[in-house]
Amino acid sequence: MTDPTLNTELEQYSEWRTQLSATIQGLSLFLKDNNVTDLRTHHQFESVLGALADDNLSIAFVAEFSRGKSEMINTLFFGDYKHRILPSGTGRTTMCPTELMYDPNKPSSIRLLPIESRTEDKPLYELKSETDRWTEIVFDADDAEHLAQALSGMTDSKLVSEDYAEKLKFNIMDSEDAELGLTINEFDEVEIPCWRHAIINLPHPLLKQGLVILDTPGLNAIGAEPELTINQLASAHTVVFILSIDTGVTATDLSLWEQHLGGQSPERRAADGKAGKRARHQRKLVALNKIDGLWDGIRSEQQIEEEIEQQVARTAKLLDLDPENIFPVSAQKGLLGKLTDDQELLQRSRITDLENAIAERLVPEKRLIVVDKVQSSLEGIIDTAGSILNNRLKDADAHIAELKQISSKNSDVISHIMLKVQVEKSSLENDMQRYQALRSVYNKETGKLVRMLSSERLEKVIVVTKHNMSRCASSITLQKTISKYFAKLNQYLDQAIEQANQIAVLSENITRDFEKDHGIANFQVRRLRLEKYKQEVMKLEQKYSHLKETKTLFFREQMTITNRFYESVCSASRKIFRRALREASDWNNNLMVPLETYVREHHTQLRRRLESVKRIHKASDTVETRLKELELMQAQLYEQHQQFTRFHNRLTSLLDVPEEIVKSDKDDEHGSAEILRWQHKTSF
Repeated sequence: MTDPTLNTELEQYSEWRTQLSATIQGLSLFLKDNNVTDLRTHHQFESVLGALADDNLSIAFVAEFSRGKSEMINTLFFGDYKHRILPSGTGRTTMCPTELMYDPNKPSSIRLLPIESRTEDKPLYELKSETDRWTEIVFDADDAEHLAQALSGMTDSKLVSEDYAEKLKFNIMDSEDAELGLTINEFDEVEIPCWRHAIINLPHPLLKQGLVILDTPGLNAIGAEPELTINQLASAHTVVFILSIDTGVTATDLSLWEQHLGGQSPERRAADGKAGKRARHQRKLVALNKIDGLWDGIRSEQQIEEEIEQQVARTAKLLDLDPENIFPVSAQKGLLGKLTDDQELLQRSRITDLENAIAERLVPEKRLIVVDKVQSSLEGIIDTAGSILNNRLKDADAHIAELKQISSKNSDVISHIMLKVQVEKSSLENDMQRYQALRSVYNKETGKLVRMLSSERLEKVIVVTKHNMSRCASSITLQKTISKYFAKLNQYLDQAIEQANQIAVLSENITRDFEKDHGIANFQVRRLRLEKYKQEVMKLEQKYSHLKETKTLFFREQMTITNRFYESVCSASRKIFRRALREASDWNNNLMVPLETYVREHHTQLRRRLESVKRIHKASDTVETRLKELELMQAQLYEQHQQFTRFHNRLTSLLDVPEEIVKSDKDDEHGSAEILRWQHKTSF
């Protein structure tokens, strides 16, 4: 981009991420040096730091063919090359999904996965690690012509039989429905792409800062690659949907929007309301391309503007989108303006409006995700560490107060203090034994939670559903079968939510007893929030609702729907439940760790206090000597507490997100609430 906005945003984001990592690393070392954390906590810190190190920002471009998508990417990101990088021209140029990124450990190259890999029952993410399956072409990134020539291989195609094309999961259509799939030529052959996926490793300044660009080839390819929808499109931080202003929103455009980009049918829009509309399209931008087609020398500028405004309004209505998210542009004229340094043409192309919108959406969206992840990972650790340091200070204060009562070798006072500490220590030890008995009950309940979200339980539902779908004789029974599948998923999640709440109540009761009987600092039991996974299941059902809308049901269609359901919906369901299980397991393992740590620390302090008083009683130590030692330790503990507070305040400052940004992101209401709660917490 010639406009510095995205460069600036990415540079600022990179600097923020570096500062955040340094602060987390410093906090981790501080807690380790002061014996506040254990090995499990250390691994949590390492996990967060690893995620920050591997962080990237992704933007996906989606369009049917002949919308000017490749030209759009050339204009937005590669105008400074003074040459087209991605193949661009009339007709279909993007033949396979393409990722543009930068990995400093690999040469500048394009890696191509043969289309034949579609016949295997193996997801794309697994194939990415099998380097021998890919064809790699190394290029000179400083030579624009050599680079463009190397990338032209993405457009390679070949002719195959109709049966083989269908085996590769392509839709074969009549010529009048060419946009919906591939067509048969006069020799009963079908032209298909040679490659299934392309990965371009390019040392471009934006890509070096972690930007990943995804170029998709349209509805036919997306439908055949469930992972595009499940993983890459769904996880993109910004999506740009490209239309042509002369055709507006065609039937295939609308299908692509509704089926794969989170759009909804008119019936669901009414039920969803304004909040749902904003949530669905928070990260989506629409480019109405080819406005230069209106520059015919006959229309006046006013007429051109009126026509553009009318098309924007029509598009907004059809896509149920705010007009402010729709950008009329000319990618071709924008690129030409950059290549020739024609600022007037560049301005008329309006491409900078889209560039600025991308910059305004991409980085804040990603930052919000990072903030949510860091908070959810570290909040429990920070709460626990703060309470441990508070308890250490509290125990030191109590011990100093006890010793100050002993102005001389008063055996009665010493005996009284010894008895008091011994009673408190014995009481704590008895409660620790009682806790171990309750721990077995706790483990039993957490085991139930894990089984509720287990892959074995989900697989049984998948197997039954797939079997029932293959036996459906009508579209009505097919709809009922799919609906039952989602109902079962929601039932499992509801059961897990209820079980997690029961575990939390049990933990709160145990904690409350220790707080009441032993004065341990107030400890808040962190609740497990599984509701977000129910939201994901709901979105998944909405996204694939078109599978339930088949009017007629022939055998081939039945098999196609069943296979697509298995590859897309079932695969996505596994990922949702896998993440829910991982979060639940982590929660189970860590929920009682803070209390156990507090109790262990408190027991150690009581033992030390008892030994200290015993030494004084035996005249092996003096009150003054012990007081000096304790006051020195108290000062050190106070300094530790102050240092921890500085780390906490620094981290809170770095994770501070303006409330208007948080509140506008309704896709994850629980995550947004957690962010606001973190920011409003008082420091220790």
